[in-house]
Amino acid sequence: MKKSVLLLITLLMVVISFSVSLVDVFEIAKEKSNIYKIAQIDLEKTLLDYDKTMIEAINKKIELAGELAYQKGLMDYNNSIKEYYADILSRVFNLYLQEINVNIVTLQLKSAQINYDNSKELYNRGLISDDDLKSAELDVKDVENYLKNSQISLETAQDNLKKVYDGDIREITIVVPTLDGLFVSDEEYLNKSYALKLAKLNAALSEYDLNNLPSNASIYTKKITEATHQKNLLTLEDTEDKLLEAHKIIINSLEILDRTLQNLQERVKLSQKTFNDTKNRFDKGLVSELELNVANINYLNSQKTYYESLQNYLKTYINYVVDTGRSLKEVGL
Repeated sequence: MKKSVLLLITLLMVVISFSVSLVDVFEIAKEKSNIYKIAQIDLEKTLLDYDKTMIEAINKKIELAGELAYQKGLMDYNNSIKEYYADILSRVFNLYLQEINVNIVTLQLKSAQINYDNSKELYNRGLISDDDLKSAELDVKDVENYLKNSQISLETAQDNLKKVYDGDIREITIVVPTLDGLFVSDEEYLNKSYALKLAKLNAALSEYDLNNLPSNASIYTKKITEATHQKNLLTLEDTEDKLLEAHKIIINSLEILDRTLQNLQERVKLSQKTFNDTKNRFDKGLVSELELNVANINYLNSQKTYYESLQNYLKTYINYVVDTGRSLKEVGL
Protein backbone atom coordinates (compact mmCIF):
# COMPACT_ATOMS: atom_id res chain seq x y z
CA MET A 1 0.00 0.00 0.00
CA LYS A 2 2.69 2.53 0.99
CA LYS A 3 4.59 1.89 -2.22
CA SER A 4 1.51 2.61 -4.34
CA VAL A 5 0.90 5.93 -2.59
CA LEU A 6 4.55 6.85 -2.92
CA LEU A 7 4.40 6.34 -6.67
CA LEU A 8 1.43 8.66 -6.90
CA ILE A 9 3.10 11.33 -4.78
CA THR A 10 6.21 11.10 -6.94
CA LEU A 11 4.13 11.78 -10.04
CA LEU A 12 2.39 14.71 -8.41
CA MET A 13 5.77 16.20 -7.59
CA VAL A 14 6.53 16.08 -11.31
CA VAL A 15 3.34 17.98 -12.00
CA ILE A 16 3.48 20.75 -9.39
CA SER A 17 7.11 21.41 -8.42
CA PHE A 18 8.12 23.71 -11.28
CA SER A 19 10.01 27.00 -11.48
CA VAL A 20 11.48 27.29 -15.02
CA SER A 21 9.26 28.29 -17.94
CA LEU A 22 9.08 26.32 -21.14
CA VAL A 23 10.25 29.40 -23.05
CA ASP A 24 13.35 29.44 -20.82
CA VAL A 25 14.02 25.83 -21.77
CA PHE A 26 13.73 26.76 -25.45
CA GLU A 27 16.26 29.55 -24.96
CA ILE A 28 18.71 27.40 -22.99
CA ALA A 29 18.47 24.51 -25.45
CA LYS A 30 19.51 26.76 -28.35
CA GLU A 31 23.11 26.50 -27.19
CA LYS A 32 23.18 22.73 -27.70
CA SER A 33 20.57 21.97 -30.36
CA ASN A 34 22.05 21.09 -33.74
CA ILE A 35 18.69 21.81 -35.37
CA TYR A 36 18.82 25.38 -34.10
CA LYS A 37 22.51 25.85 -34.90
CA ILE A 38 22.08 24.64 -38.48
CA ALA A 39 19.07 26.93 -38.88
CA GLN A 40 21.16 29.92 -37.80
CA ILE A 41 23.94 29.00 -40.21
CA ASP A 42 21.47 28.66 -43.08
CA LEU A 43 19.90 32.00 -42.15
CA GLU A 44 23.29 33.71 -42.16
CA LYS A 45 24.04 32.26 -45.58
CA THR A 46 20.66 33.44 -46.84
CA LEU A 47 21.33 36.99 -45.66
CA LEU A 48 24.84 37.05 -47.14
CA ASP A 49 23.65 35.70 -50.49
CA TYR A 50 20.86 38.27 -50.55
CA ASP A 51 23.20 41.18 -49.84
CA LYS A 52 25.63 39.97 -52.50
CA THR A 53 22.87 39.56 -55.09
CA MET A 54 21.40 43.00 -54.45
CA ILE A 55 24.83 44.64 -54.75
CA GLU A 56 25.73 42.81 -57.96
CA ALA A 57 22.29 42.98 -59.61
CA ILE A 58 22.38 44.61 -63.01
CA ASN A 59 18.66 44.48 -63.76
CA LYS A 60 15.23 44.04 -62.19
CA LYS A 61 15.05 40.34 -63.02
CA ILE A 62 18.19 39.55 -61.04
CA GLU A 63 16.80 41.54 -58.12
CA LEU A 64 13.54 39.62 -58.28
CA ALA A 65 15.41 36.31 -58.45
CA GLY A 66 17.49 37.37 -55.47
CA GLU A 67 14.36 38.31 -53.55
CA LEU A 68 12.83 34.94 -54.43
CA ALA A 69 15.87 33.07 -53.10
CA TYR A 70 15.84 35.26 -50.00
CA GLN A 71 12.18 34.57 -49.19
CA LYS A 72 12.73 30.86 -49.85
CA GLY A 73 15.61 30.92 -47.37
CA LEU A 74 13.43 32.68 -44.78
CA MET A 75 10.68 30.10 -45.30
CA ASP A 76 13.18 27.28 -44.75
CA TYR A 77 14.42 29.03 -41.60
CA ASN A 78 10.83 29.38 -40.40
CA ASN A 79 10.27 25.64 -40.87
CA SER A 80 13.53 24.84 -39.09
CA ILE A 81 12.50 26.92 -36.08
CA LYS A 82 9.20 25.05 -35.91
CA GLU A 83 11.15 21.79 -36.12
CA TYR A 84 13.38 23.01 -33.28
CA TYR A 85 10.45 23.82 -31.00
CA ALA A 86 8.79 20.49 -31.81
CA ASP A 87 12.02 18.64 -31.01
CA ILE A 88 12.39 20.27 -27.59
CA LEU A 89 8.72 19.72 -26.80
CA SER A 90 9.10 16.06 -27.73
CA ARG A 91 12.12 15.63 -25.46
CA VAL A 92 10.39 17.27 -22.49
CA PHE A 93 7.05 15.53 -22.84
CA ASN A 94 8.58 12.15 -23.66
CA LEU A 95 10.33 12.26 -20.30
CA TYR A 96 7.06 13.04 -18.53
CA LEU A 97 5.31 10.21 -20.36
CA GLN A 98 8.08 7.69 -19.74
CA GLU A 99 8.05 8.51 -16.02
CA ILE A 100 4.33 7.85 -15.94
CA ASN A 101 4.81 4.61 -17.88
CA VAL A 102 7.32 3.34 -15.34
CA ASN A 103 4.93 4.16 -12.50
CA ILE A 104 2.06 2.41 -14.27
CA VAL A 105 4.05 -0.74 -15.04
CA THR A 106 5.40 -0.83 -11.48
CA LEU A 107 1.84 -0.94 -10.23
CA GLN A 108 0.95 -3.57 -12.84
CA LEU A 109 3.85 -5.69 -11.64
CA LYS A 110 2.69 -5.35 -8.07
CA SER A 111 -0.80 -6.48 -9.09
CA ALA A 112 0.60 -9.38 -11.12
CA GLN A 113 2.64 -10.48 -8.11
CA ILE A 114 -0.46 -10.34 -5.90
CA ASN A 115 -2.35 -12.45 -8.43
CA TYR A 116 0.52 -14.94 -8.54
CA ASP A 117 0.67 -15.19 -4.75
CA ASN A 118 -3.08 -15.80 -4.64
CA SER A 119 -2.81 -18.39 -7.42
CA LYS A 120 0.02 -20.15 -5.59
CA GLU A 121 -2.08 -20.39 -2.45
CA LEU A 122 -5.02 -21.75 -4.46
CA TYR A 123 -2.70 -24.22 -6.16
CA ASN A 124 -1.32 -25.46 -2.86
CA ARG A 125 -4.89 -26.15 -1.79
CA GLY A 126 -5.58 -28.01 -5.02
CA LEU A 127 -8.09 -25.45 -6.26
CA ILE A 128 -6.41 -24.56 -9.57
CA SER A 129 -4.35 -26.46 -12.12
CA ASP A 130 -0.64 -26.40 -12.94
CA ASP A 131 -1.45 -24.41 -16.08
CA ASP A 132 -3.32 -21.76 -14.11
CA LEU A 133 -0.36 -21.29 -11.78
CA LYS A 134 2.08 -21.23 -14.68
CA SER A 135 -0.04 -18.60 -16.44
CA ALA A 136 0.08 -16.36 -13.36
CA GLU A 137 3.84 -16.86 -13.14
CA LEU A 138 4.28 -15.92 -16.81
CA ASP A 139 2.16 -12.82 -16.27
CA VAL A 140 4.66 -11.66 -13.66
CA LYS A 141 7.59 -12.32 -15.97
CA ASP A 142 5.89 -10.50 -18.85
CA VAL A 143 5.33 -7.39 -16.73
CA GLU A 144 8.89 -7.61 -15.36
CA ASN A 145 10.20 -7.52 -18.92
CA TYR A 146 7.89 -4.65 -19.78
CA LEU A 147 9.13 -2.77 -16.72
CA LYS A 148 12.75 -3.25 -17.80
CA ASN A 149 11.89 -1.90 -21.25
CA SER A 150 10.03 1.01 -19.70
CA GLN A 151 13.00 1.83 -17.48
CA ILE A 152 15.31 1.77 -20.50
CA SER A 153 12.91 4.08 -22.36
CA LEU A 154 12.91 6.39 -19.35
CA GLU A 155 16.71 6.46 -19.24
CA THR A 156 16.79 7.18 -22.98
CA ALA A 157 14.30 10.03 -22.53
CA GLN A 158 16.41 11.44 -19.69
CA ASP A 159 19.55 11.27 -21.83
CA ASN A 160 17.81 12.88 -24.81
CA LEU A 161 16.65 15.84 -22.73
CA LYS A 162 20.07 16.25 -21.10
CA LYS A 163 21.62 16.66 -24.55
CA VAL A 164 19.90 20.02 -24.83
CA TYR A 165 18.86 20.88 -21.26
CA ASP A 166 20.76 20.03 -18.07
CA GLY A 167 18.17 21.27 -15.59
CA ASP A 168 15.78 19.22 -13.48
CA ILE A 169 12.63 18.25 -15.34
CA ARG A 170 10.67 18.99 -12.16
CA GLU A 171 11.64 22.66 -12.42
CA ILE A 172 9.94 23.19 -15.77
CA THR A 173 6.64 25.06 -15.73
CA ILE A 174 4.22 23.96 -18.41
CA VAL A 175 1.87 26.89 -18.96
CA VAL A 176 -1.27 26.16 -20.95
CA PRO A 177 -1.73 29.31 -23.06
CA THR A 178 -5.24 30.48 -23.79
CA LEU A 179 -6.45 31.38 -27.25
CA ASP A 180 -7.35 34.93 -26.22
CA GLY A 181 -5.69 37.35 -28.63
CA LEU A 182 -3.89 34.58 -30.50
CA PHE A 183 -5.70 34.59 -33.83
CA VAL A 184 -4.89 37.15 -36.50
CA SER A 185 -7.04 38.28 -39.43
CA ASP A 186 -6.95 36.46 -42.73
CA GLU A 187 -5.23 39.48 -44.26
CA GLU A 188 -2.45 39.45 -41.68
CA TYR A 189 -2.05 35.70 -42.00
CA LEU A 190 -1.61 36.06 -45.76
CA ASN A 191 0.83 38.94 -45.36
CA LYS A 192 3.06 36.77 -43.15
CA SER A 193 2.94 33.74 -45.44
CA TYR A 194 6.20 32.92 -47.20
CA ALA A 195 4.33 30.62 -49.57
CA LEU A 196 2.27 33.58 -50.80
CA LYS A 197 5.36 35.79 -51.07
CA LEU A 198 7.05 33.16 -53.24
CA ALA A 199 3.98 32.84 -55.46
CA LYS A 200 3.86 36.62 -55.90
CA LEU A 201 7.56 36.78 -56.77
CA ASN A 202 7.23 33.98 -59.32
CA ALA A 203 4.35 35.88 -60.92
CA ALA A 204 6.42 39.08 -60.92
CA LEU A 205 9.35 37.27 -62.55
CA SER A 206 7.23 35.76 -65.30
CA GLU A 207 5.58 39.15 -65.87
CA TYR A 208 8.99 40.72 -66.21
CA ASP A 209 9.98 38.07 -68.76
CA LEU A 210 6.75 38.65 -70.68
CA ASN A 211 7.15 42.42 -70.74
CA ASN A 212 10.79 42.27 -71.76
CA LEU A 213 10.75 39.77 -74.60
CA PRO A 214 13.12 40.62 -77.45
CA SER A 215 11.41 42.22 -80.43
CA ASN A 216 12.53 39.30 -82.60
CA ALA A 217 11.33 36.59 -80.17
CA SER A 218 9.72 33.59 -81.88
CA ILE A 219 6.02 32.85 -81.61
CA TYR A 220 6.94 29.73 -79.64
CA THR A 221 8.93 31.75 -77.09
CA LYS A 222 6.13 34.28 -76.76
CA LYS A 223 3.51 31.58 -76.18
CA ILE A 224 5.67 29.70 -73.68
CA THR A 225 6.45 32.90 -71.77
CA GLU A 226 2.79 33.93 -71.72
CA ALA A 227 1.70 30.45 -70.66
CA THR A 228 4.26 30.44 -67.83
CA HIS A 229 2.96 33.78 -66.60
CA GLN A 230 -0.67 32.64 -66.74
CA LYS A 231 0.24 29.52 -64.83
CA ASN A 232 2.02 31.57 -62.16
CA LEU A 233 -1.01 33.86 -61.82
CA LEU A 234 -3.27 30.86 -61.36
CA THR A 235 -0.82 29.37 -58.85
CA LEU A 236 -0.86 32.66 -56.96
CA GLU A 237 -4.65 32.60 -56.84
CA ASP A 238 -4.72 28.95 -55.72
CA THR A 239 -2.06 29.59 -53.08
CA GLU A 240 -4.09 32.41 -51.57
CA ASP A 241 -7.25 30.29 -51.53
CA LYS A 242 -5.46 27.34 -49.93
CA LEU A 243 -3.86 29.57 -47.31
CA LEU A 244 -7.23 31.05 -46.36
CA GLU A 245 -8.65 27.55 -46.03
CA ALA A 246 -5.61 26.43 -44.04
CA HIS A 247 -6.06 29.39 -41.70
CA LYS A 248 -9.63 28.37 -40.97
CA ILE A 249 -8.53 24.78 -40.34
CA ILE A 250 -5.75 25.83 -37.97
CA ILE A 251 -8.07 28.07 -35.96
CA ASN A 252 -10.66 25.29 -35.77
CA SER A 253 -8.03 22.73 -34.77
CA LEU A 254 -6.72 24.91 -31.96
CA GLU A 255 -10.22 25.56 -30.65
CA ILE A 256 -10.97 21.83 -30.67
CA LEU A 257 -7.66 21.03 -28.96
CA ASP A 258 -8.37 23.69 -26.35
CA ARG A 259 -11.78 22.22 -25.55
CA THR A 260 -10.28 18.73 -25.49
CA LEU A 261 -7.68 19.83 -22.94
CA GLN A 262 -10.36 21.31 -20.72
CA ASN A 263 -12.29 18.04 -20.83
CA LEU A 264 -9.15 16.04 -20.09
CA GLN A 265 -8.40 18.26 -17.10
CA GLU A 266 -11.82 17.39 -15.74
CA ARG A 267 -11.16 13.71 -16.37
CA VAL A 268 -7.88 13.95 -14.47
CA LYS A 269 -9.71 15.53 -11.53
CA LEU A 270 -12.40 12.85 -11.71
CA SER A 271 -9.88 9.99 -11.79
CA GLN A 272 -7.98 11.61 -8.92
CA LYS A 273 -11.19 11.80 -6.89
CA THR A 274 -11.90 8.15 -7.67
CA PHE A 275 -8.40 7.18 -6.57
CA ASN A 276 -8.71 9.17 -3.34
CA ASP A 277 -12.05 7.54 -2.60
CA THR A 278 -10.60 4.10 -3.33
CA LYS A 279 -7.61 4.87 -1.10
CA ASN A 280 -9.92 5.81 1.77
CA ARG A 281 -11.92 2.62 1.28
CA PHE A 282 -8.70 0.62 1.13
CA ASP A 283 -7.51 2.12 4.41
CA LYS A 284 -10.81 1.00 5.95
CA GLY A 285 -10.37 -2.52 4.56
CA LEU A 286 -13.32 -2.19 2.17
CA VAL A 287 -11.45 -2.77 -1.09
CA SER A 288 -8.44 -4.85 -2.08
CA GLU A 289 -4.98 -3.64 -2.98
CA LEU A 290 -5.68 -4.80 -6.52
CA GLU A 291 -8.61 -2.39 -6.73
CA LEU A 292 -6.45 0.37 -5.29
CA ASN A 293 -3.80 -0.29 -7.94
CA VAL A 294 -6.40 -0.18 -10.71
CA ALA A 295 -7.67 3.20 -9.50
CA ASN A 296 -4.11 4.48 -9.30
CA ILE A 297 -3.31 3.24 -12.81
CA ASN A 298 -6.46 4.88 -14.16
CA TYR A 299 -5.38 8.14 -12.57
CA LEU A 300 -1.91 7.87 -14.11
CA ASN A 301 -3.36 7.00 -17.52
CA SER A 302 -5.61 10.07 -17.40
CA GLN A 303 -2.55 12.24 -16.77
CA LYS A 304 -0.70 10.50 -19.59
CA THR A 305 -3.54 11.22 -22.01
CA TYR A 306 -3.60 14.84 -20.84
CA TYR A 307 0.15 15.28 -21.42
CA GLU A 308 -0.11 13.76 -24.90
CA SER A 309 -2.89 16.18 -25.83
CA LEU A 310 -1.07 19.10 -24.23
CA GLN A 311 2.02 18.39 -26.33
CA ASN A 312 -0.09 18.35 -29.49
CA TYR A 313 -1.82 21.58 -28.47
CA LEU A 314 1.46 23.38 -27.72
CA LYS A 315 3.04 22.22 -30.97
CA THR A 316 0.07 23.48 -33.02
CA TYR A 317 -0.06 26.69 -30.99
CA ILE A 318 3.65 27.41 -31.42
CA ASN A 319 3.56 26.66 -35.15
CA TYR A 320 0.78 29.21 -35.54
CA VAL A 321 2.73 31.81 -33.56
CA VAL A 322 5.81 31.29 -35.72
CA ASP A 323 3.82 31.37 -38.96
CA THR A 324 2.25 34.67 -37.95
CA GLY A 325 5.64 36.26 -37.32
CA ARG A 326 5.49 36.57 -33.53
CA SER A 327 7.69 35.44 -30.67
CA LEU A 328 6.49 33.07 -27.96
CA LYS A 329 6.80 35.78 -25.31
CA GLU A 330 4.58 38.09 -27.35
CA VAL A 331 1.66 35.71 -26.93
CA GLY A 332 2.39 35.04 -23.28
CA LEU A 333 3.63 31.47 -23.51
